[in-house]
Amino acid sequence: MISSSSTFITILITWPLFWSLQTINIHCANNINHNDNVVDVNTLKFVILIHRHGDRTPIETYPRDPYRDGQKYWPDGWGQLTLDGKKRMYNLGLYLSKRYSDFLGKSPREAFIRSSASDRCLESVSLVLAGLYPPNDRWKWNDNLGQKWQPFPIQTVPHDIDGMLNPQSKCKKAEQILADIYKSKSVIEYYNQMKSTLLYVQDNTGYENVNLIKAEEIFDSLLNEKLFGYKLPAWVDTNIYTKLKEISDKTFIFDAMTREIQKFRAGLLLADIWQHISNHELLDNDDDDDDNKHRLYIYSTHDDQLSVFMSALNNFNGIAPPYGSTIMMEIHQNHTDESFIRMYYLNVTEMENPYRLELKDCYYYIKQRQLIHGSNPDQCTITNFYETIKDLLPNDWNVECENSSSSTAADPLSIYLVLITISLTISVMLFFTYLLVNHRRYGSSYRLLPIINS
Repeated sequence: MISSSSTFITILITWPLFWSLQTINIHCANNINHNDNVVDVNTLKFVILIHRHGDRTPIETYPRDPYRDGQKYWPDGWGQLTLDGKKRMYNLGLYLSKRYSDFLGKSPREAFIRSSASDRCLESVSLVLAGLYPPNDRWKWNDNLGQKWQPFPIQTVPHDIDGMLNPQSKCKKAEQILADIYKSKSVIEYYNQMKSTLLYVQDNTGYENVNLIKAEEIFDSLLNEKLFGYKLPAWVDTNIYTKLKEISDKTFIFDAMTREIQKFRAGLLLADIWQHISNHELLDNDDDDDDNKHRLYIYSTHDDQLSVFMSALNNFNGIAPPYGSTIMMEIHQNHTDESFIRMYYLNVTEMENPYRLELKDCYYYIKQRQLIHGSNPDQCTITNFYETIKDLLPNDWNVECENSSSSTAADPLSIYLVLITISLTISVMLFFTYLLVNHRRYGSSYRLLPIINS
């Protein structure tokens, strides 16, 4: 999983039309009747974007894969952004620039960017920013590249400890919960239902055992080989490809099917988003506050981070997020100065047609208060939004992940501080030992002489 021009769009539509249309049809069934490409800039306060990276090469391959030779078929490396992926993300930036043209300014300082440390995520968000914020006026820094592109600071942390944007980061508790999910009755029933397909795939890939997770990984390899233009092996007919895609989609549901796993895999991202919302609410009139200067927040991440995030908000459609998929959270302010959230999902970037994501749990809280306050069910207030997510916000993610305070020892900063403390302690002890030894050595050579009376 951890895994604008018309020319760009023509290249990008190499994804089979059948799957695109199937995805669009399923998504539109849940659409609210709105023109979701029209943004009410009069009420808009700021925007939060969470996007998946662009098209990439396979993360891994399988034993009998005809395209197993990385140097020959994937010279840019495993899991790296492809040319189509670069074009997709740049075009996404152009679309977002058009969507928010009447809201966003020209200054790159109004955007805050946080990315997964994966190369493909860092490169993807850089391309989005290139389309979204071409240098203008005083931001043009030379007569060549400086007319088309400008640098942006992108925040990140090491991949294996990034509990916010890497849904496979080290978290023992989450790993245990996930193992229990795949032993649950519903998952075992689905495994038995697909067992003949899994055995067929096992026989043809060279693996000794193909379970649901391994099948998803195999499908990921096949999908990327197909998108890259390579011919799939004969054993992958339309029926097998369809079944593997179904299994792949199911694993995204299983990976986020309990509130507990949602807390560990989406909690830090929700907490960070809530912090930005809170800062804007508390410091609306503070021009010196950095957070208040930001009109746009962008998170660049992975497909399973988007799916667990939407699952936590009870609006995941059960389909693995395609490349470039983007969640758009818009924070508006109504005529009574109450802030509320509208949420959209752009899952087919070529179509540039996002659909409204219902915040169903938030609506539940609104309905509970409607007789008293007459709340508009189209407006999820930030107060109600908090009620829907507060049980997902971790107090100390590292401690809760390991279920022990000792887990903080895994924090590189903590290790560094402990080592510094030990070093200083040893140095002080050696210093005093040196003084004591020298005192004994030289102190013994001095003695009081008798006083001689003249």
